[in-house]
Amino acid sequence: MDNLFVIVFKDDSIFEGGNYQQTKWKEIPDKQIRSIFYRIPNGDHLILSGYDKYYHMIEVCEDLNGERKGEVRLDFSYIMGKKDGYVRIYKINLQNNNIEIKELEENDDFIKKLNSKFWK
Repeated sequence: MDNLFVIVFKDDSIFEGGNYQQTKWKEIPDKQIRSIFYRIPNGDHLILSGYDKYYHMIEVCEDLNGERKGEVRLDFSYIMGKKDGYVRIYKINLQNNNIEIKELEENDDFIKKLNSKFWK
């Protein structure tokens, strides 16, 4: 599986995501998700299931003054699951493959600032 993610819907249909530059997250059909198989850079997969809603975003950094001035680097990928008033966040460091997991309440400022139309 070379896609960034593969989604299995509750009706057993499948959606294949793109890559870090063109994730295709906005193209996901409006269906109930059973599972997301999310590929991390080392080739392993993170599997999310059992959540009411899911969210994905990429964090980038632009070198403003260094030797690679103007170059944009992908730093972190976030895949999140929302259920029962809480959001579990998987923050994947795209430089070293480390995964930080944390859980925030749904009314946390970080969660409230996310664009609500992209929860799937």
